[in-house]
Amino acid sequence: MASKLNPNVLYVTEPGETLRSPQADSERTAGEAGEESSDSDGEQEETSHKLIRKVSTSGQIRAKKSVKEGILLKQTSSFQRWKRRYFKLRGRTLYYAKDCKSLIFDEVDLSDASVAETSTKNINNSFTVITPFRKLMLCAESRKEMEDWIGALKSVQKWETYEASQFNMEHFSGMHNWYACSHARPTFCNVCRDALPGVTSHGLSCEVCKFKAHKRCAVRSTNNCKWTTLASIGNDIIEDEEGVSMPHQWLEGNLPVSAKCVVCDKTCGSVRRLQDWRCLWCKAIVHSSCKEQMGKVCPLGQCRVSIIPPTALNSIDSDGFWKATSASCSSPLLVLVNSKSGDNQGVKFLRKFKQLLNPAQVFDLMNGGPELGLRLFQKFVTFRILVCGGDGSVGWVLSELDKLNLHKQCQLGVLPLGTGNDLARVLGWGGLCDDDAQLLQILEKLERATTKMLDRWSVMTYEVLYLFVSQVHITQYADSVASHLAKILDSDKHSDVISSAKYVVPAGSVPSQESGGSSPGESGGESGSEGKTYRSKEQLMLRANSLKKALRQIIEQAEKGKTKTSRAESQRVHDSQCSEKCVMNNYFGIGLDAKISLEFNNKRDEHPKKCSSRTKNMMWYGVLGTKELVQKTYKNLEQRVQLECDGVPMSLPSLQGLAVLNIPSYAGGINFWGGTKEDNNFGAPSFDDKKLEVVAVFGSMQMAMSRVINLQHHRIAQCRQVKITILGEEGVPVQVDGEAWIQPPGIVKIIHKNRAQMLTRDRAFESTLKSWEDKRKIDSYRTTRPRLNSQQSMEYLTEEECTQVQQLGIVADMLINK
Repeated sequence: MASKLNPNVLYVTEPGETLRSPQADSERTAGEAGEESSDSDGEQEETSHKLIRKVSTSGQIRAKKSVKEGILLKQTSSFQRWKRRYFKLRGRTLYYAKDCKSLIFDEVDLSDASVAETSTKNINNSFTVITPFRKLMLCAESRKEMEDWIGALKSVQKWETYEASQFNMEHFSGMHNWYACSHARPTFCNVCRDALPGVTSHGLSCEVCKFKAHKRCAVRSTNNCKWTTLASIGNDIIEDEEGVSMPHQWLEGNLPVSAKCVVCDKTCGSVRRLQDWRCLWCKAIVHSSCKEQMGKVCPLGQCRVSIIPPTALNSIDSDGFWKATSASCSSPLLVLVNSKSGDNQGVKFLRKFKQLLNPAQVFDLMNGGPELGLRLFQKFVTFRILVCGGDGSVGWVLSELDKLNLHKQCQLGVLPLGTGNDLARVLGWGGLCDDDAQLLQILEKLERATTKMLDRWSVMTYEVLYLFVSQVHITQYADSVASHLAKILDSDKHSDVISSAKYVVPAGSVPSQESGGSSPGESGGESGSEGKTYRSKEQLMLRANSLKKALRQIIEQAEKGKTKTSRAESQRVHDSQCSEKCVMNNYFGIGLDAKISLEFNNKRDEHPKKCSSRTKNMMWYGVLGTKELVQKTYKNLEQRVQLECDGVPMSLPSLQGLAVLNIPSYAGGINFWGGTKEDNNFGAPSFDDKKLEVVAVFGSMQMAMSRVINLQHHRIAQCRQVKITILGEEGVPVQVDGEAWIQPPGIVKIIHKNRAQMLTRDRAFESTLKSWEDKRKIDSYRTTRPRLNSQQSMEYLTEEECTQVQQLGIVADMLINK
């Protein structure tokens, strides 16, 4: 046995233990004798082998190439406590210790390991590393970090180099994405074909293809997950004269309770064993004996319009774009899901979309953002986008479309998972979708949706820099000029006026005397001394008055020139210096509502768990709004801001805030404009008319009442451009689509930027199709009514089917008689 041990590895055993296997590794951290029992793994599989601890020194680890490293939480066996450990992934070995400077690292061999998420919802971002000898439960800080670790651990199993910045769909093609789950009905392992435990969550399920396995069997499962590209199909590909066709991809057993064979229409599946088959694409279910009678080409099922078949994706070119070669991809669907939206409900939707569509067309916004998916779809002539998240997620995607200049070739739909979901309400998709079982119907409605243009607006800002200079730093010359100018205008002593004028006005520019008499120096002789004195006083008075008059004329001319030119010049200067702060899709707010949004964002950043659900978020908004009923922080805001609509200054009443609306839904469904129809003063509000609606915010009570009453007395204007000037020396809170900040004194302008194509639910078209489908059913009933009415034919139907036929007949007869 000793000859099999690696001399470069340190093996540690407890007193009385013997070395059984160098591959076995128990979970205890080196140098922590007091914590060895609490840090050992409590979920070890039942085995006859005595597990030992296998460790390496930091010097030995340093010699190996690093794949990934960082801090994770590891669950211990005692009371399932979590402890921080520093992990290093080197080759096919995972090392961990108390911190990165530790000398001794425990190691886990990943040669026959599998990785799975620990639950369906997985709020705490935990995952499990499963080896033949142990299970290691770990927890990451965020879902993105968890997925990075899972990707790295999967990559080393195939001896591939892991690069988080690169994306290659072939990288994980065919590999299952495991998560631990329980089963409410008898379920069987697709590897060993034995039954899975029901309640203890020891079974694993692939989130894409629903492949089932024991934790001990996961490492032996074949890489036959749902196909993504043409290369992943392999030998099952169908080639004929017309080209390449999409085959069925079958998975055995674990069928729904009421499953029926599409060939013989008899019950499929069993609760006693693994039997019969299900296609992962068209969802067709067949008996093993009927499988050969099925056509070889897969029709892709109800979602065929939205699915990108793997046969259409040959490869990714050098620029990182997909090369699509199938005519069926005329308008493919790109799904972008925010996994954190809706109290982490996005994780469920992410998995469900991968089951319904090609996994290659579904992306998590929290793992790389929207840029990756948009770049891969960039070569398609037209494509559709479904954003699953809140208004912030939609704005994020629209901003990326601006950068890539893709607005002309894509249409965007919204699946509401956030808190407010104002844009989704306006587009007809509702205020909230929390049931992933409805996704098939949502995809059908998305295929029947119409396109409308959404106006998007640039929020331009110009900040005024105030220089506060104390009297100490004012120069003596400036002080002197100010005092001399005051003397010229206010002094009654003509001599003081003249002396001050000599100081202020340059030589030769002092106005001449208005009298026609000679100057004092022109008279001569002593006999004229009295006359000379008199004439000098008179000339002094005339000269001082002329100086005052000239100075007042200069001031009046400066004021007139200022009124004529300063506005236009300052307007040109400010317009040239304004820069785009952000883009507005829904609404803009300044004052009260912006302060509430800012406080909520700060609260969410400080305590994420307190704002982890839609209900909690709405509660916090209510608490912060109620607090403003007493505080009234921005009372008399009209004294601190000036409003211009289309260049016309607006007179503001006493208010606490202003709201500029692009869509007729505000703060979670409020029609803040107070109506949807035109009247004598204003037109009907719309998000595609290149106009904005400006309303006043008088207080929290008014905002609350607007949820139940259509208030209209707070309307200010309907315009194409808005300019707000913030006065004073302090900033004012501002929010755009729920994202708030403090805007310093200066200018805020809202001007039209561009338009985006949005998918809007068309209920009239849906009802037309429904009526057409009902008519088709009635026509089918009329042609088959004699046969169905005969007692002989009814014998072949079940009791439930007989009832349905009779009900359909009654309805059809009523419609036919009409």
